[in-house]
Amino acid sequence: MSVELKGVSETLFIPLFAQWRENRSRRPLLRDDKVDDIVARLHPPFEKFLPSPIDRSIVILRKRIIDGLVEAHMRRHGGRAVVINLGCGLCTRFDRLDDGAVRWIDIDLSAVEPIWRQAFAGHDSRRRFVSGSIEDAELLDDLDIGADATPLVILEGVSMYLSEARMRLLARQIARRFPGATLVFDAMASWVAMGSMFYPEIAVTGSRFSWGLDRPKSCESWGKGFQLTSDEPIARHLTAIYGVLGWLGRINPVMRSAYRVVTLRLGKGP
Repeated sequence: MSVELKGVSETLFIPLFAQWRENRSRRPLLRDDKVDDIVARLHPPFEKFLPSPIDRSIVILRKRIIDGLVEAHMRRHGGRAVVINLGCGLCTRFDRLDDGAVRWIDIDLSAVEPIWRQAFAGHDSRRRFVSGSIEDAELLDDLDIGADATPLVILEGVSMYLSEARMRLLARQIARRFPGATLVFDAMASWVAMGSMFYPEIAVTGSRFSWGLDRPKSCESWGKGFQLTSDEPIARHLTAIYGVLGWLGRINPVMRSAYRVVTLRLGKGP
């Protein structure tokens, strides 16, 4: 299949490449056979994307942290769990974590849809793809998840391409449509976001980072009743990959602030 994407959408190949490389490690921290299947189906242009070893590590650790949050959500809500994956790209989390009951909605731009359908041909009926942009104010209004469901909304590898104002508006839109929902997103510090040019795998797509989060607690000011329920620096998990050397990340406040996964419980918005 010919794969043609541009701009931010093209960056969906970066986490795919990171996991494909991780699968080939002698002792992979996270094994994901579905990624190998997707690569065999799509033959993506990996030669264009060469994230550094540390960037690949961040992707893998980010996936593990969010996996844990999704698993906890599924346990908590039993057969009523719903996950909405905004800007999903070629995310394989459903394939890794499916408990046989969760309902899953993957959402991305229309340009991604044919690639997604090729990658996940024959997927379970509890999983569906919705074509749309997070810039569309009516995107969430058309989602029917049932009256008894409180969804977990994932925004992975996306926030850094948005502005804080856009993140605030998106969180309020989610809260208005799904009061009490949980939003999980990863973020980088502002000093990291300023260095887009030092990420060749990003620069080659013509994209750039726009926003960084320095004070996670500030997200509570985005809407009425918003509550920060967890703030997990990715650096805390570096020991899983780098052993003793990973402790440098755990004790260094600059490294701890660089990348994080944030969980925000949403109230009723403004």
